[in-house]
Amino acid sequence: METPDDRFDSRWKSVVGTALVLLVASVLPSPLGRHPEFSRFGPDKLLHILGHAWLTVTLADAFETDRLDAVSTGIIAVSVSFVHGLFTGFLQQYVPGRVPERADLVAGLVGSVLGVLGWWYVSEARTPDHPPESHQPTTTENA
Repeated sequence: METPDDRFDSRWKSVVGTALVLLVASVLPSPLGRHPEFSRFGPDKLLHILGHAWLTVTLADAFETDRLDAVSTGIIAVSVSFVHGLFTGFLQQYVPGRVPERADLVAGLVGSVLGVLGWWYVSEARTPDHPPESHQPTTTENA
């Protein structure tokens, strides 16, 4: 039987795993050269959007508690994802074939916002609009 602690642990394991995959993929030496025809918006920006969207979803899911509302959870998740992008950009300056780019940060931020909006939409769909009402006996049931 799964306990709340098990769910908490698995949520944070998902965050750590996602963050590590995103970090490693971003700091491995690039086997491909930069193509001038891509200008600022190469196909890697789509990967930044997808990676940060997923990171933000896992973060929001892990941060979601009874003490935080959806807005606070979303802001924290987007902020942590953005800091992850800043840290990755810092590391990239030391990796051959990698160059930190502002467009990477923008793509990561766009992905983070889209990810948290998607998380919010799905979590709202899972939550009923009205909490279940407790069964109140009617006068006919009392008789």
